[in-house]
Amino acid sequence: MARGQAQFVDMIKRQRPIFIWLRRIFFGFLALILLLLLIVCVRSFSPGALQNQQLPLERATIPPGANCFDALQVAASKMWLPKDQEQRIDDLVSSINWDEAFAQAFLASNHDALASWDAAVKLPDLQVPELSAVYELPPYLEGWKKLARIAMVRENWLLHHGQDQAAFNQLIDHVRLGRRMQNSQCVLIVYLVGQAVDNMGLFQMRHWVGKTQLTADQLKTYIAQLKPQPRELSDAFASTIKVEHQMQVNTLAAMRDGRIDNGYIPRIGFGWPFFNFGQTEELFTQGTLKLVEAASHHYVEVDVAAMTALPSRPSIYLSGNMTGQILYYSMMPAMTAMLANKCKGDVTWQATRTILALRAYQLAHGQLPSDLNALVPEYLETLPVDDFNGRPLHYAPDRKIVYSVGQNLKDDGGDDHDSVGEHPLDLVYKFDF
Repeated sequence: MARGQAQFVDMIKRQRPIFIWLRRIFFGFLALILLLLLIVCVRSFSPGALQNQQLPLERATIPPGANCFDALQVAASKMWLPKDQEQRIDDLVSSINWDEAFAQAFLASNHDALASWDAAVKLPDLQVPELSAVYELPPYLEGWKKLARIAMVRENWLLHHGQDQAAFNQLIDHVRLGRRMQNSQCVLIVYLVGQAVDNMGLFQMRHWVGKTQLTADQLKTYIAQLKPQPRELSDAFASTIKVEHQMQVNTLAAMRDGRIDNGYIPRIGFGWPFFNFGQTEELFTQGTLKLVEAASHHYVEVDVAAMTALPSRPSIYLSGNMTGQILYYSMMPAMTAMLANKCKGDVTWQATRTILALRAYQLAHGQLPSDLNALVPEYLETLPVDDFNGRPLHYAPDRKIVYSVGQNLKDDGGDDHDSVGEHPLDLVYKFDF
């Protein structure tokens, strides 16, 4: 017995250094964890330093009756769009399977809606109601899109009846109203709907220009009217981004204070040391300032990769604002994607003006020009610029296309689909004259 006890004691003595080292490792690991937690806690007290004095927008004071938003609201309340006639209405909008009798009945039923649409066009200002947070969706946007489709039916009817000049006058108004919607100083979804309305009018022009009886001189007047004011499109995008930033800050504050309970946006509440509101606001402010600066530049001049680059995971975890950084870096790619969307809108304008100029040249000279230089200065002031790479748009007269290099910034010869057909390569605009 005594011998067994001695052996046990000897074994314990031999293993004691192992236990000592295990204990040291455990306490060392614990100390490291506490040190990292201390670093996180210390950093979490650091306030955001960047102020956003450059970002707030002052809303204009519009006299009663001068805001075309109110006229659009009236127009939307008078629309006639029966659900059981959706396919027939779609055919009128696309001018496919044109049904003259139904077109007349449709326009007669929407007479008051179109009258209010026309009243909205005549008003110079469009200001939408303010939103308090990005999770609020403006209820009027669906009405805007439906009204634009009704306007397209009227434009098609006029063109079918040889009233080409009246139709193109309305198309100019259609495009201008879409541009006004884009520049209404509201969040991105409003900007995008305005861009969609704008594009409907531009598409109509490209679709019908080869079929109309308009003269070269008449087309030149519409080309001039389509010319945007200097910085008009970039300023509209920049003001939208500024408003979006304010909505983001309001939403972050609501998440911090637990004032959101809609089932979609999480409640952060008191998230210290993993959520620092000041640091998060600074992150979003930095990103917004970069986007506002990028708005006036061609896509090739913007370092999109740097704007969306993720920091290392350890730096996020140790930042003292892990939740805020995850929120920011999960949203930034979608925000920078809007830069490409802004460029596409600009290219669509340039391409539409170019196609109208090509038609005017063809009417005057009996053939298409061999290159776009022939359009300057009689039909276009300068060569149309591709907002993606800052160079002239491409033109292939044999294939009857005008195209942009698109987001990949490479000339793919007018190919608008990649090998798997998921993402466009070039942005291609076709004409049929």
